[in-house]
Amino acid sequence: MALAQKNTMHPELLFSQFAVQLSPFLEAAGLEASFFTDPEVECSAASLVKLLELAGRNLDDSIGLRFGAQIRSSDMGVLGQALRSMDRLGDTLNGLSRYMVTRSQAERVEVIELDRLVVLSYQLADPSITQKRQDAEFSLAAMLSCIRDLTRCTVMPVRVDFEHAAPKDLSCHREMFHCPMRFAQDCNRLYFNKSVLDLPICTSNRRLLQALQPYLEEQRKLRSQSANLLIDVSGAIATELGRGRVGVVQVAEAMNLSVRTLQRRLRELDLEFGTVVEDVRRALAIEYVGNSSYRLTDVALMLGYTEASSFSRAFRRWTNLTPREYRKTSGLA
Repeated sequence: MALAQKNTMHPELLFSQFAVQLSPFLEAAGLEASFFTDPEVECSAASLVKLLELAGRNLDDSIGLRFGAQIRSSDMGVLGQALRSMDRLGDTLNGLSRYMVTRSQAERVEVIELDRLVVLSYQLADPSITQKRQDAEFSLAAMLSCIRDLTRCTVMPVRVDFEHAAPKDLSCHREMFHCPMRFAQDCNRLYFNKSVLDLPICTSNRRLLQALQPYLEEQRKLRSQSANLLIDVSGAIATELGRGRVGVVQVAEAMNLSVRTLQRRLRELDLEFGTVVEDVRRALAIEYVGNSSYRLTDVALMLGYTEASSFSRAFRRWTNLTPREYRKTSGLA
C-alpha cells in the first residue's frame, strides 16, 4: 500500500458546507463525490490539502481563512463532541492535542505553556506535502473560531506565526486575528495570554465526555503507532534523499532503530521500505517540479539522483510526462 494512503484523515463532513465551492476540484485532488456526503469517508491528507490549494489558486487566495472562520466544534464529529464536553478551555486544548490523531494521522497539535503565554501549534508532519498554505490558514482560523464558539468570548491571540511566506494581501488575516503576524516560521502557532486556559466551556457535559473518552482512547492508540512511524520514516527519507544516500541502513540509523526493527515495523503496516522511498520521492518530485522555481537539475540532486537523465526517466514513469513538460502544464515554465 502506498504511503500517501496510510497518512489518512476522517473529515466527518467537516467540509460539506463548502461543497459548492470545492466540488469542481474533487477529481483533480483525487477525491470522490462521497467526500461531502459520507460521514465515514477516509481520505489521504495529501488529497485534502491539495483540494484546498486548488480552491485557493482558482477561487480566492484567502479561502482557507474564510472557510476556517466558519468552523464550529460541532462540525468535528466525535472529537468535536468530546471537546465541547470538557470543563475549561485548557482541558479542551489539551484534548485537541491528544486526540487529533483520531481525526488525522498527518496533523500535529501541541499545547505549550510559557510564563505568561500559552502557545497552540499546528503542523502537517508529512514531508511530502510542501504546498500547504491554505491548510495552515484554515486550521489556525478554525481553531480560533472554535475557541470563541466554545467559550462565547471574543478571544484574541497576541501573535500568530505561519510557516508559509506572507501573501500580498493581508486584509483577511488582519480581520481574523487583529494581532502581529510573522511568516516563514518553523511552525504555525497561535499565542494567547495564559489566562484563557481558565475560561469555562459553555457546553460542558462530564457524563457525555465519560461516554466518549474510551472510544477516543482506543482510536488514539490504534492510529498513533502507525502515524508516528510513517511521519518519522518519511521525514528521515526526505532528509537522506538530499544527501544522495537514502538506504534502509541510513534511515534506520537516523531513527535510532536497527534495520531489522524498522523493516518489521513497516511490514506490520503492510509497507516495504523501497515502496516508502518511492512514494516520498515521487511526492516531492511532483511538488518541486509543479509548484516551485527550483531548477530541474537542482530538483534531481535534492531527490538523490546523480544524473538528470535518471530523474527524468523516473518522473516520466510517475506522470507520463518529462519534468519540463509537467512544469509547462503547471504554468511555471
